Amino acid sequence: MTFLNTLLNLLTLKQSVMSDDRRSREALSLRAFFDDQLHHLLNLLDSLSSHIHDKARQTKEDKQIVENFVDASNTKIRAVHGYSDKLREHVRALYNHVLQVADEVPSPVQLNLDAFSENPLVNALFVNSQDIDKLFDTDHDVNAFLRRHSKYQVPVVYALLTASKSEKRMLGIAMQGDMMIREVPQQAVNFSAHKLHAPCASSEELNAALKEYLFSRVVTQVKLEMMSRMPTQPLKPGDDSYELRIKSLANPDVYLNTLIEYLAAPANLLSIEKLHFKLSKLGIKLTDDDQQSANEFDIHELAWSNSTRNVVLQIALTR
Repeated sequence: MTFLNTLLNLLTLKQSVMSDDRRSREALSLRAFFDDQLHHLLNLLDSLSSHIHDKARQTKEDKQIVENFVDASNTKIRAVHGYSDKLREHVRALYNHVLQVADEVPSPVQLNLDAFSENPLVNALFVNSQDIDKLFDTDHDVNAFLRRHSKYQVPVVYALLTASKSEKRMLGIAMQGDMMIREVPQQAVNFSAHKLHAPCASSEELNAALKEYLFSRVVTQVKLEMMSRMPTQPLKPGDDSYELRIKSLANPDVYLNTLIEYLAAPANLLSIEKLHFKLSKLGIKLTDDDQQSANEFDIHELAWSNSTRNVVLQIALTR
């Protein structure tokens, strides 16, 4: 009310100044002053209205994220009074963390024969170019997508690629000057278990699919972790341990409280690390001063709560 009263007072004063003496310099000056103040107040009013609208939209979005989370994790949570309000802050924090992780993943790279020859990252990820063709030819989701969309409709296919990275110490051969030395300790890096996810028709769709993939997988990991803590035997009221089990995760209230504690540190559920490599064509780690032909590149590796790790990149294939 104070804001509106101020606005009305300014309007009244403005009209008074205009009617008393339109020709006076003082009146013109005051009129300009009131015009400025009115403009400023109207801008504040627009800003306040926009803020209220954005807050309402944010609340609606938060509720939808919570419901999606509950659907994917454990629908029994809905038995708890006020579950949505209790979860909202924590699920939103997790979702925002996932968005930050997704933003760390570089833009799509071309995945084809030319890329295998010219892109050090692609060359290191695959043994040969035939492995790239095999990856696309044997992926069910990609094949289904290609059957639904002709190359005229979708000339470029986008997808998310994950792979596992492993490192192994071994003895190998190395050159020291002009001399070949055997039994040299080396670190071999290997990429395997390549998998395509969420084929789509544009980089914008892929960006959204990446966020959905990360969030869905985090929720799945949370669900599995919570399930592993659940009692394995059904509850029986006559059982001596019944009271103890009521205090276990079989009780939705206890489950929800434990879940909230588990969600308190999103970075423990998902993180991303950027790693730099310089590898020989055989996948052997090289020192910075090694002059032999090498693939030098950065990878982004996801770390999940179950201690698994995956290299992740967005890819594009021109059909």
